[in-house]
Amino acid sequence: MTIYNEMEYLPYKLKFCQENNIDLYIIDNISDDGSWEWLQEHKVPSHRFDTGGVFFLGKLQQEIIRTIHTIKPDWVIYNGCDLFISANKKLRDEIAAADKGGYNTVTIDVLHFCNTGEQFNKNPFETYFYYRFRSNVVKLIHKYDADVAYLADIVTVSNEKSIHIEGCMLNYGGTKSKENRSEILERRKKAWAQGEPLGHGTHYLVGNEKNWVWEKETLTDIRGTKYNKYVHKLIAMFS
Repeated sequence: MTIYNEMEYLPYKLKFCQENNIDLYIIDNISDDGSWEWLQEHKVPSHRFDTGGVFFLGKLQQEIIRTIHTIKPDWVIYNGCDLFISANKKLRDEIAAADKGGYNTVTIDVLHFCNTGEQFNKNPFETYFYYRFRSNVVKLIHKYDADVAYLADIVTVSNEKSIHIEGCMLNYGGTKSKENRSEILERRKKAWAQGEPLGHGTHYLVGNEKNWVWEKETLTDIRGTKYNKYVHKLIAMFS
């Protein structure tokens, strides 16, 4: 995965990978919040890639693909620092079962969490977690030798044989601070000016219009849904 100034989530991400027996490799987009130094201190395999201070997803994606082909892992989990998967079994076990069954792609539901202006306590995984604005299926886990293409956050597999696992991936990106997301929006604007497709990041424009805070009445309370137990499994894991 690529990161830029993710110190809020990095310790949780490393712990999550360790507890799920998943190897972690990070491409640092020249963070200046201590993320790079933290990676070195904790001996997380990583390297730096400079896009000149802009959030140019296309260039970052090319570097991800180049790095994947250098490492040649058995499977690839294409995700971000603020994405966490909660399933019935450890993630490595889910992938191993898919591999044994002859599958080359694993899909799972994703919940996008938004900042409602409410904070339940200092743990970011218990902040704004009750409400989502949409859910859908994501395809981010694939076998290395599958015929794969990346477009923005979409992964396509032409020879796909997929299995859907029970659980959900929680996207906490929408709960980040106004300052953090405003900074990323400015970096995206610079990338758009350099030719990055506007479609890569329009949700930041919507967020900016809403001042990054969604009214909870327009969202969905997940406490009565099947996803509630998976949210709480993650809360317990990161407490």
